[in-house]
Amino acid sequence: MRKIVFSTIMIVFISAMVSADPWKLNLNANLSTSLNTYSDNWIGGEAGSFTWGSQFLGIAERKLSEKINTKTTLKLQFGQTEAQNKETKNWSVPQKSTDLIDGEELLRFITGKWADPFISARAISQFVDGSDSLKKRYVNPVEITEAIGMSRSLKKNELIDWSTRLGGAARQYIDRHKLDAATQTRSNNVTDDGGVEMDMNLNAMNKAKSISLLSDLRVYEALVSSKADEAKGTDSSDYWRYPHVKWENTLTLTLAKYLMLNVSAYAYYDKNIKDDARLKETLAAGFTYTFTK
Repeated sequence: MRKIVFSTIMIVFISAMVSADPWKLNLNANLSTSLNTYSDNWIGGEAGSFTWGSQFLGIAERKLSEKINTKTTLKLQFGQTEAQNKETKNWSVPQKSTDLIDGEELLRFITGKWADPFISARAISQFVDGSDSLKKRYVNPVEITEAIGMSRSLKKNELIDWSTRLGGAARQYIDRHKLDAATQTRSNNVTDDGGVEMDMNLNAMNKAKSISLLSDLRVYEALVSSKADEAKGTDSSDYWRYPHVKWENTLTLTLAKYLMLNVSAYAYYDKNIKDDARLKETLAAGFTYTFTK
């Protein structure tokens, strides 16, 4: 499946370069900051803090022919937090508060029927991996998913783009330079699995384009895994069978041309990492820039 997906994408990518149809672009970048400081004679144990976060979302879509449509999506997020010691008043080194690299290429073959075939490739990572205190690793780990199946547009107009996809998928999870605690050696840890993936995307805004909502629900169920034999006889022998769920939601209110209020809510479930769902909520205000063509 991996060879089929990448070969098809490369052929269509070359075709896109010579296509006469223009690109439809939707770019949004924003930056938010927060700073709290106190004088040395303040009582009550208060401490200062500084937080900043940045986000970029880019969507490029093009109709290559009457039957083929390509859509490229890139999401980037990064932010840090610094805290002040209550006693010494010294500031800590910046700690990562958000970090994401998420890129996807989607090819949809338009049939005019109830659903359309699709091929997609998606890579998810982060800028800095701080899980290992002995070694800082960049763009690690990397999760690559190739999928092929059927897609359906539930509703699409100038204000709403709501679609869903279902198909077979192959996934590679690559953890580079991972430390083996027993041997104290490092090696690349690669997990290959295959299964079924469902993806639902919603991009909606009001008529004034001052309020926008982005929602992405992704459920991946592995049916086979290269780590299945290694896990036999352990407490985590069947963890790879559990569904992997990612649900990301972002509501943005544009207060003025370059000012925005952003509310984000994320829910992740991966039993290999944690038994319970991991939740994250963010409220941010700052500067924004939007470009649409």
